[in-house]
Amino acid sequence: MQGLALRQTMVSMNRTAPSLSTRAMAAPLVALAFLVLAHVIWLVLPAQATMALMSEHGLVEGLNVALYVAVAALVVLWRRPEDDWRLWTSLAIVMLAFAAREMDWHKAFTGTSVLKFSFFLRDGEPLHRVVAGAVLVPVALASAYLLLRQGPGLLGGLRRLDPVAVTVVVFAVTLVVGKIADRAPAILAEEYGIALSANVRAWQTSIEEVMELALAFLVALGAWQHRRRDSAP
Repeated sequence: MQGLALRQTMVSMNRTAPSLSTRAMAAPLVALAFLVLAHVIWLVLPAQATMALMSEHGLVEGLNVALYVAVAALVVLWRRPEDDWRLWTSLAIVMLAFAAREMDWHKAFTGTSVLKFSFFLRDGEPLHRVVAGAVLVPVALASAYLLLRQGPGLLGGLRRLDPVAVTVVVFAVTLVVGKIADRAPAILAEEYGIALSANVRAWQTSIEEVMELALAFLVALGAWQHRRRDSAP
């Protein structure tokens, strides 16, 4: 009987391992698909058309905002009864903050970015600092909670090819890629005096905006993977 039980356990583990590795590939494939999409748009459209599509308050940015808000609602609707309410609340707050950042609300009401330390040290009006702090503190707390919750077990999750852990890492890498693409033109111009051509600028902008578009899909994917974690074979 013990031998039969052992064989059944090994068979179950063998079935589960490929299933886990397959599900863990979802996030890298999503990120890769959006990276390919960014290059397809750049290759198919003229530089001017690409810049118009990716421009401030353009189609892609508007879609980004709508997706961030939709995912904020989705992660709450997908919560499991046993889940800590702080997890889903934090995710929703961060997604709404992404939407506000995409709409430039971080500088729309003050004329300067409230995300800079200089705003709180010297640039901002006293009332503006108080209001900005009241808005940013919940976002900072939500971000810190997510980091503290996911951080300690992330390496172990990656070793097990846990789909949620892989998705978290892919999200972080995608976020970094988008920020590098965003800041690269200014850094090259200010630090090295290099001005990008119209074609290269269109390529950079396409990568920046389309990879930002991928972020909402990755969060939704991670929420779905978490919801199915216990019910998956």
